Amino acid sequence: MFKVHPARSFIFLALAGCFLCSQFLGEALAQCPTPDKIQGNVKKLFPNIEIVKITPAEAKGLCQVQVKLGTQNRILYTDATGDYFLAGNLVEAKSGRNLTMEATQILNRIPPEELRQLEPLTGLTLGQSGKVVYFVTDPQCPYCKQAEVILKKMAEKGEITVRFLFYPLPSHKGAKEQCVAFLCDKKGLSDWEKGYKSDNQCPDGVKKVEDTIAWLSKKGIGSTPTFIFPDGIFHSGLMPEEALRQRLGLPPAGGKPEMKKTSQIRK
Repeated sequence: MFKVHPARSFIFLALAGCFLCSQFLGEALAQCPTPDKIQGNVKKLFPNIEIVKITPAEAKGLCQVQVKLGTQNRILYTDATGDYFLAGNLVEAKSGRNLTMEATQILNRIPPEELRQLEPLTGLTLGQSGKVVYFVTDPQCPYCKQAEVILKKMAEKGEITVRFLFYPLPSHKGAKEQCVAFLCDKKGLSDWEKGYKSDNQCPDGVKKVEDTIAWLSKKGIGSTPTFIFPDGIFHSGLMPEEALRQRLGLPPAGGKPEMKKTSQIRK
């Protein structure tokens, strides 16, 4: 009877597994059209985007098309023929996961070396311990005020450090001037909460606000509130406390009602 050494048997099984995986991946990729095949159709529908790559989507029969719009990565979906396109969110019914949003967030993740560039742009800091969350806010944004209540509570418990980034929206008259005055007069949290205003528009304050707007806009952040997490992934829109805690790997607070996820967009 032919005998196989256990170590050789393991190697054989591993190689067989790799072969089967490569075969499966090859078949999956073969079901998706090549970038060259869909380039013409994409340009007709979306003339300003560039195709990066195409991979099988989590939903059977769909292919995920990663595209570049300016400096931002976006996702489209197509079928095996490349004749049909879907621009929208792909949601897994069972879990409620927004697969498109998750994939887009990962593609647009801010690298650690660039996150450090936000430190000098910070306009206000809450807390001195825990994970650092950058909070993009506007003094006249009502959803930001709701988020601030949650963040303040978590910071007071020593769970997080919150660094405010001032991003006044053009639709809010006087918001930019409020941000500049706050910085120039070196005010604190209580003044921010009261909607502090003054005529002080010092050059350093103006530059800091404008530099913050430019940096965030370059990363595709155009609405408030936006949360930038330690891993570089950012989320635009109001998040309930439990969602924030889960995202940060913190234990549940328990029994808190969820708030509608919404935001205000810079126009």
